Amino acid sequence: MDKTIYEQMLLKNYKGAEGAEEAWDARANHFYKSQQRGRSELVEKVTAILQERGLLAGADLLDIGGGSGRYAVPFAAHAEHVTITDISANMLELARRNAQEAGVNNLTYAKLEWTGADLAALQWQKHFDLVFASMCPAIRCPEGLYKMLEAAKGFCLINQYIGATDSLSAYLTQVLDPPRSYEPHNDRDMVQAVFNLLWLEGYEPEICYLRQREVTSFTVEEAVEQYGGRYHQAAQLKRMDLAELISRHAGQVTFSVDSKATLAMILWKV
Repeated sequence: MDKTIYEQMLLKNYKGAEGAEEAWDARANHFYKSQQRGRSELVEKVTAILQERGLLAGADLLDIGGGSGRYAVPFAAHAEHVTITDISANMLELARRNAQEAGVNNLTYAKLEWTGADLAALQWQKHFDLVFASMCPAIRCPEGLYKMLEAAKGFCLINQYIGATDSLSAYLTQVLDPPRSYEPHNDRDMVQAVFNLLWLEGYEPEICYLRQREVTSFTVEEAVEQYGGRYHQAAQLKRMDLAELISRHAGQVTFSVDSKATLAMILWKV
């Protein structure tokens, strides 16, 4: 079977690296705050699964596009060593801070753009026991995916959300009807493309689905900061004030948002 169809599927929402460093540097603090609000249970579940499979103890691990260390720091509590990469220096600084607060010091921080990384020069070819990437834009292209294979001598793992919804997003979408756009946390095609490309390359990928429901508390101000990127422009076009809209929905200063998410874990031995 021709793998071109799956390479094109993987590339469908790939934006490339141009401008990515500046964009992630600018949004690092906001992104970190949004991550701190929830889904920590899924991080714990992923870590527990890797522990049960014996993939963390004594392992030399690579986390590609690891950002502020959401996974790298808890992995480091069990692994021999973790190398975390990111295109953003600001993200890596947050990762350093998180590692210090967690009391782990077995991490190395590498600022690089993954698809352009020279693995031979870095001495990373077939070097890592586990190569990991969670929601990493650089893996949404064949080159980024195949480079994971080049760096791994044991296993690879990709995390990708295939469904994520919440009560406030549902309300704002209904009222504002924003233009449809790519939602990286609702990307089933990426999982299908990765699985089939690996299968056609002769690997035997496993897929595990983790589900989580949670309730998160927001103030109106926090909600505006969290949801503004998606809905501010749509509110302006309808001559509505996003803060007033959220406040009307909330009915009080602090309110709860119900959410649910499904995470696909794609694990394979190289």
